[in-house]
Amino acid sequence: MCGDGANDCGALKRAHGGISLSELEASVASPFTSTTPNISCVPTLIREGRAALITSFCVFKFMALYSIIQYLSVTLLYFILSNLGDFQFLFIDVVIILIIAFTMSLNPAWKELVAQRPPSSLMSGPLLFSVLTQIMVCLSFQALAFVWVQHQSWYEKWTPLSDACNTSRVGLSISPNTTHPTDHKNIRNYENTTLFYISSFQYLVVAIIYSKGKPFRQSSYKNWPFVLSCISLYIFLFLIMLYPVSAIDNFLEIVCVPYEWRITMVIIIVVNAVVSFVLETLVLDVILWRFVFDEDKLGKDGAVPAAQNTQLSNDQWGSRFLAWTFCRNRKTPQTRFIQLAQELQDDLDWPPRPQTCTYGTAPHHSLIL
Repeated sequence: MCGDGANDCGALKRAHGGISLSELEASVASPFTSTTPNISCVPTLIREGRAALITSFCVFKFMALYSIIQYLSVTLLYFILSNLGDFQFLFIDVVIILIIAFTMSLNPAWKELVAQRPPSSLMSGPLLFSVLTQIMVCLSFQALAFVWVQHQSWYEKWTPLSDACNTSRVGLSISPNTTHPTDHKNIRNYENTTLFYISSFQYLVVAIIYSKGKPFRQSSYKNWPFVLSCISLYIFLFLIMLYPVSAIDNFLEIVCVPYEWRITMVIIIVVNAVVSFVLETLVLDVILWRFVFDEDKLGKDGAVPAAQNTQLSNDQWGSRFLAWTFCRNRKTPQTRFIQLAQELQDDLDWPPRPQTCTYGTAPHHSLIL
């Protein structure tokens, strides 16, 4: 809705996007104000709005995956009565999550306005598939690393006297009369170190694959703060993993593991990144969008319907899935007008069609002489 904000304040407030074409005092009633007195700003507003919506979805999915990934790590460590250390939590929350969540939202809007609409609901099919598949991938690789490290030949219950990095000491038994300080919280162990590295890289992987560009936002490589942050974090994590520094290890409460296991963790991280990228980019964006979520792209007569019909079908995937999951497919709405609208939607005889046809006849004109 475009207006001057004088006698159309109500319409500007009620519209999905109200634009005031005047800079007078009355224009404060409109959410947006254009400095040019014409409607050329409408495509710009739509592009920026779509970019903001996609950015909100990307950050939401990233924060959701961040919570789930950390929950998976803690749950696996609970099996051995362990947990992530306080400084590990601090490093993940401040150094990784805070920086990435801020910089990944700085992508500018796409230069052109496309016909495709972004998902308008968090419960849409593409968003649910994206989150659920990434959760399964992260769980699989964390569980793989957690079990695999326990089957290594050098693995033992970690003690302050353990030195798995020195292969010459592997297999040496500790005298029962030897006393050493114990870690009551059981933070320092091989499982904790492994899951800390794996989960730290998983945060970066999901951030990169969720920071999508075209067709609603510009490419992520143009967002230099995000690119610089990811590169810096990748370099730092690889350095402390492949070339450990005792001061950093003591601060983060991680233990030394053999170099062969560090290379194995690198392979797990790379395969995890490839699988996540393939599922998000190839399977979701290419295959499922074309053959599943876009199934209503052709109407009954072969014509392409309006874009909002296809988007409405995509947005209903989430609600249908949740309704099927909780066996509430046919729940009667509490609001009366919604119940009537649902009944009319399921009624094949609505709207009513004429049963008979009446054909008009040409009037008879008589000539009067």
